[in-house]
Amino acid sequence: MIAFVPARVWIFWVLFLVRGAFYSNMLPVWEGWDEYAHMAFIQHWIDYGTLPRLNDRISREIDESMRLAPLPLELNWIGPPYLIHSDWWALSWGERDARLRGLATLSPTLAHQDQAAVAVNGRPFVFYEAQQPPLFYWIAALVARPAADRPLADRIHLLRWLSVFLTSLAIPFTFLAARALFPSGSGAPECCAALLAVAPGLAIDGARVANDGLAIGLAALFLWLLTREKTTWAAAGVGLGAAILAKASLLILIPILAVIWIRQPRKLVFALATGFAIGGWWYIRNLLIGMPLTGWLESVPARTLATSAVHLLRNGGWVNGAQTIAKSLTWFGAWSFMTLHNWMYLILEACGFGGMLAGLAARRAEVRVPAVFLGGFMIAIAAGSAAYYAVQGIPGIPGWYLWPAGGAMAILFAAGAGRYSIVYAAMLALTDLFGVTCRMMPYYAGLAPWNHGSVSQILPAMARLNVPMWLALGWIAATVAIPLLLLQGRAKTRM
Repeated sequence: MIAFVPARVWIFWVLFLVRGAFYSNMLPVWEGWDEYAHMAFIQHWIDYGTLPRLNDRISREIDESMRLAPLPLELNWIGPPYLIHSDWWALSWGERDARLRGLATLSPTLAHQDQAAVAVNGRPFVFYEAQQPPLFYWIAALVARPAADRPLADRIHLLRWLSVFLTSLAIPFTFLAARALFPSGSGAPECCAALLAVAPGLAIDGARVANDGLAIGLAALFLWLLTREKTTWAAAGVGLGAAILAKASLLILIPILAVIWIRQPRKLVFALATGFAIGGWWYIRNLLIGMPLTGWLESVPARTLATSAVHLLRNGGWVNGAQTIAKSLTWFGAWSFMTLHNWMYLILEACGFGGMLAGLAARRAEVRVPAVFLGGFMIAIAAGSAAYYAVQGIPGIPGWYLWPAGGAMAILFAAGAGRYSIVYAAMLALTDLFGVTCRMMPYYAGLAPWNHGSVSQILPAMARLNVPMWLALGWIAATVAIPLLLLQGRAKTRM
């Protein structure tokens, strides 16, 4: 594969890794979505070599660290002594310093003790990421074991870097998929790689300890396999098996494969059989232990799902849900759920959606595979939204679950926007710069209320968050360089 990736795409790939390294360092401990629960899975596997269950306890190390570190706004329900960022920074300097010293000196041996809290302030402390398939956690355990004696923060950053790398695989695989679809000499494939490299939502999603990065990389690999004329059923089956063993949401790849290979029944059956042989055991295990097939806590019967969908249609919930999904796909400030100005979302979403529609209309035959791919994931997101509404009463689910279809979105957009994709790449770069300097870092550093930061606070915020100057400058340079490289290469290609 590497031999078929040109130098410019290599550069985009490296620039994304630089951006991901910055986010991995800048995001405070546990600020990544559901990060502590994913880390608990890794620790459980290392200690016991068994798959966890929902009633298992998290480690004492995680529990103690959450009592000491500032926590995301989403965890505000826990209450003292677990404090969100704004409450943590309201403490006296002495109290904060004592907590930081306690966090830095936590013994790594606490990772092997499970006498942590099972309930806090009357609410259960659930090991809820036990619902996930195991592939990422097996890989992460291989990386984490040699660093078992390192401080907790070091291990979290190491595993974040692993997630960033796995996420970054979407860039070369999307490029290869686009090159298989577009005419020779087109600049669209490089444009697809650049759009993913500069997308702030993708970087934030990847820079956390979670199985999403692996799911994104494997989904991009599967997209590439489906665009190749010579893909064998064995290759597709292995890719499918790895994908469904990484994240249950990637079960949607099964109907996607069926639609695309509908005229090749023998090839389809063998691919599905291979995929099931690799990853199907985990789903059978769920049924045997009394869990839903997918393991999801929000799983509901089909009849309830349909009823929920009708209710959302009647009360306008689908509109609100779509807005939530679009915002949290484009840019959400990690688990504290910081947001941009509404007009920024409107511009980005209108341009992005319009570009994809234009690509579908102009090159319907060429983009059939990514269109089916994206359509499948959108149906899955809609079903997830209906299920979540049935269980939680909230319309819509986080849009970052759509990033496994990020390669398909980039291809459709590049097909429609052509050389004007450079403008959208520049818009994404500006969004990233604004979001970090005026939203995330000032809030994390206790210098501004939620969503009310200023770029003038960036230097003191870096000092409080211990972000090295060289890393911040590298992130800025990488973010700005991506659209500039697209601009420089536009004259050399036709789209």
